[in-house]
Amino acid sequence: MNTQLTVRELLEPLQTVIGVVEKKQTLPILSHVLIQLKNNQLTLTTTDMEIELRASHPINTQEEISFTIYAKDLIDIIRKLPEETIIQFIIEESKIYIKTNNNSFELNTFNHQDFPSLPKIENSDVIRVKRNALKELIENTSFSMGNQDIRAYLNGLYFEVDQDNITVVATDGHRLSIGEIKQSNNLDKKKTVILPRKAVLELTKLLNKNEHDEVDIHLSENYFYLVSDNTTIISRLIDGNFPNYAQVIPTDHENTIVIDRQDFLNSLQQASIFVEERTKGVKLAFKDSQLNIFSHSERGQAKTKISIKNFDKEIEIAFNIHYLISILEKLTTDEINMVVPGGENQSCLLSSIGDETYQYVVMPMRI
Repeated sequence: MNTQLTVRELLEPLQTVIGVVEKKQTLPILSHVLIQLKNNQLTLTTTDMEIELRASHPINTQEEISFTIYAKDLIDIIRKLPEETIIQFIIEESKIYIKTNNNSFELNTFNHQDFPSLPKIENSDVIRVKRNALKELIENTSFSMGNQDIRAYLNGLYFEVDQDNITVVATDGHRLSIGEIKQSNNLDKKKTVILPRKAVLELTKLLNKNEHDEVDIHLSENYFYLVSDNTTIISRLIDGNFPNYAQVIPTDHENTIVIDRQDFLNSLQQASIFVEERTKGVKLAFKDSQLNIFSHSERGQAKTKISIKNFDKEIEIAFNIHYLISILEKLTTDEINMVVPGGENQSCLLSSIGDETYQYVVMPMRI
């Protein structure tokens, strides 16, 4: 069984699905990509049994062929070839021979019928959302996800969807990011899911690459399914109860300070030069409408000062400096509100003035 494809036809969908493939797999076939030609369509599929990615590309052929091949070997072979290079595949029972120009390669293959797939989703709720809005929502919150936390529900992105809103929340237990867009959703009741970290990263890539204005999200009890252009991502969900994020948001706004966002960011970036690697802590001292920022390490210390508005109390508090910097890089307004904790074990709230689309909560630390 033989077929041929051009680099242009094969490379883009292969780059779209390759991220799911791990170098070390419990099942050897999971290191392969399933390639299918049918109805003038080329479809590539990869999976790690938790996430499945499919990408299609129109081609001019009436052939119906399916086969598997090592995904990373295939992309290494073709990625540096000119787009119009023709790749010939000679498919045998356990081997595939690839010929390009004067080069030839021999790779192992498996029976394509043994390639695993995630179950079909049934009884799902479907919402349609603007691609750019979803992309921004995920990018402005997902940086607060946990990473390999023993509490699995923190290693993902929480989606809460009702008739009027889509809310996305991420937390690692020390900081929390909340984003919300208002839109009408055809739902009978509120739906909540936790999307795993790896799926969030692949979803972000997909939303960055596609140009379609809108995407469809299918939400079921166990799966998240998104369709955009010629690409589909299916992911198992994290089973667990996400923390009640509303309880973490400060309700006492007595200590609300107005700060120039860029001045604050610049000062923190300067102070970060002398932050202790172990604690990553920075001290903020509020006094006489001024914010003094202190950091120190074995190499030296830094002190910067900026003006603030609406605050004349004296408060000293410490934070992980990288948490503050990452939040200020996401906020976009010239000035921001900062609700400073007035007591022990209270959190800090940062948000844009006049825009509550995104809210960020950071727990103070001792240094």
